[in-house]
Amino acid sequence: MDPGLQQALNRMAPSQDTAMHVPAGSVASHLGTTSRGYFYFTTTALALCLIFAVATIMMLVVQKTDSIPNPPGKFPLKGGNCSEDISCILEKAPFKKSWAYLQVSKHINKSKLSWNKDGIVRGVRYQDGNLVIQFPGWYVIICQLQFLVKCPEHSVDLKLELLINKDVKKQTLVTVCESGAQTKNIYQNLSQFLLEHLQVNSTISVKVDKFQYVDTNTFPLENVLSIFLYSSSD
Repeated sequence: MDPGLQQALNRMAPSQDTAMHVPAGSVASHLGTTSRGYFYFTTTALALCLIFAVATIMMLVVQKTDSIPNPPGKFPLKGGNCSEDISCILEKAPFKKSWAYLQVSKHINKSKLSWNKDGIVRGVRYQDGNLVIQFPGWYVIICQLQFLVKCPEHSVDLKLELLINKDVKKQTLVTVCESGAQTKNIYQNLSQFLLEHLQVNSTISVKVDKFQYVDTNTFPLENVLSIFLYSSSD
């Protein structure tokens, strides 16, 4: 080949370094752009799914609310108060044979709680902090308590126990004030649910550890013990 032509072709062809080594910055930039594209797409898809899920839940809640009949005038709802809602449900429920709804006594001086005697009691006897069963069967038992703790220098264990015939059947334990902030007020709700088969004269009671923290002032209507006969053995 003519030497002049060979030199011209050599000048036109890319060097080996240029052909084999692409600048790292351009590759990283291309990969970064691709990764950001996938990230934006994934984030947008997840956001749309979340919006759809929230909309579905709201529709179900509205349908459920519309399906609940208005409570009787004897127990009107007031601002969505939880305890009064339970009263309405119990009063309107089909079971009438045996049920009770009691609020905790204002003056608490021991771990075994006492309850206001002017509560709603039907087919159940109340005696010395105990609900005494009069009809055998399966009972649903619900207890809810509110605690207010002004944190001391140490942590505080709050414990709620449901007892059947003095035996602990269910319990809930939570530790608060772990940071030791002395001026910090902690509002804590403890609740427990139990389904139990009970015989005549069986007793139901509630015990709390650190009973002095049960809040009977801020939320007096939220400290309740409720039971009802779910299925009779008669």
